[in-house]
Amino acid sequence: MKKSTLFTLLLLLLCCGIHAQTSRKGKSNRLTIREIVNSQLNEPEGELIGAAYNAWQRYLKGRPQKEGETITLDPQNGYFRYDSYSDETDSHTYVEICYWNRSDGKQLVGWNSVCFCEGEPSITECTYIEMSLYNPSKRKWEELEQDPVGDCLTEKETGPSSYGYNSDTKSYFLSYSNPEKYIKMTKEEFDNWLKVKPTVVFELPRKGKDIIVKTYEGKQFTPLTLKWDGMTFHRADE
Repeated sequence: MKKSTLFTLLLLLLCCGIHAQTSRKGKSNRLTIREIVNSQLNEPEGELIGAAYNAWQRYLKGRPQKEGETITLDPQNGYFRYDSYSDETDSHTYVEICYWNRSDGKQLVGWNSVCFCEGEPSITECTYIEMSLYNPSKRKWEELEQDPVGDCLTEKETGPSSYGYNSDTKSYFLSYSNPEKYIKMTKEEFDNWLKVKPTVVFELPRKGKDIIVKTYEGKQFTPLTLKWDGMTFHRADE
């Protein structure tokens, strides 16, 4: 073999090696929405999570869903949704999961779970929004230093920080943290307050990046948009 030919082959091998190393270094370790859903629905605890888990497993296996249940997976927009409708109880429950690519390279993942009954949101153990942070460079989940959604809302929108029955004072109460305030109530007053208690419902974005917050009083609601700035959210009305 001629020296020039051997040199050319060695040069090509060297270039291929450099390209492979560059490709590996440049490869994103960010999770896909499918991987995120798999990680979020890996423990089917509770009625709703169990139902969403079972529906997700049927989806992965290409099996038909139960009547009233649907799965939506949108890889392009990084969005997942599970819907469950019941004509018998006039209820609608849904679970949303999506993510935001932060400007620091990390992924903010949102989980939203909502229950409606007869057209009104119902607060149950299945109703909540949760945010998590994934670090692709370290390939692990990290603790969030603050709540990127909760910090945007006021108690006027979410209601008191705690409420219920105090066995020590033998009275019902409402407790606010900002400004600090504690209100004692009779059972009748508390029951009347429950009828008008604000209920917050979130809508995660399938398209776009902003979260819609709806504060319900009965079937009527007041909307608020939380704008995404690349790292966290802020109120659109500020």
